[in-house]
Amino acid sequence: MLQRNSFPLLEFDPDTSAKIEPSKLVGKKDVPKACVITFFAEAIRHKLEEGLLQPVTAFRSQKPIYETLVGKQRVGLSPGYVGAPGAACQLEELIAMGFEKFIVCGGAGVLQKDIQVGHLVVPYAAVRDEGTSYHYIAPSREVACSIHALSVIEDQLEEENLPYIKAKTWTTDAPYRETEGKIALRASEGCVTVEMEAAAFFAVARFRGVELGQILYGGDDLTGKEWDPRQWDSRTDIRENLINLCLRIAARL
Repeated sequence: MLQRNSFPLLEFDPDTSAKIEPSKLVGKKDVPKACVITFFAEAIRHKLEEGLLQPVTAFRSQKPIYETLVGKQRVGLSPGYVGAPGAACQLEELIAMGFEKFIVCGGAGVLQKDIQVGHLVVPYAAVRDEGTSYHYIAPSREVACSIHALSVIEDQLEEENLPYIKAKTWTTDAPYRETEGKIALRASEGCVTVEMEAAAFFAVARFRGVELGQILYGGDDLTGKEWDPRQWDSRTDIRENLINLCLRIAARL
């Protein structure tokens, strides 16, 4: 019997079955094995306007999921949901549909001053300062990225001679509680970015036995006395280039 803990979030249940299973709600579809999940909605719209995407299926919310060709290989392209709970649910549905390999791309706040806007960061682990991951794997301070996905990402970046930083990321549920103390603590343990999904993505992928890696690009800056947005979310060229890079990586996963 599951034991009560002083903190409910630490009451991890190793039972692999649940009352509501995504596989019972979302049937198998004719989808590619690999999929890119991105938070860059405007880049998806641009690809649609250029005729590069075809709808392949949809989430239960009716939000469409697309596919495109990388060479002759089909690769999925899915919009991402901001925040760990929604991101985990979307990943669960994608897995239930038949996707097996994932590359996630998004932006992140930087905790290291010399990281320029657009610089690529590849997280090998995420500090679990959110709640969703604790329902998928036992409590721990960090959750690691898939070793194989990480290796494929690094191989592609090195082949294309693209500079990047391999480091930890800090996943939080509370962007309005990124205090000076928390920022300093996370930086001291090796985190160079802060975002809201990586820990949940890594935990769900491990729980479901699928491959998933992530690439972030340096966005807003949290290292100064004042927060500096650096117009990070308007860098459309960076965002489209990153999606294209991730599609190439997903095709070789």
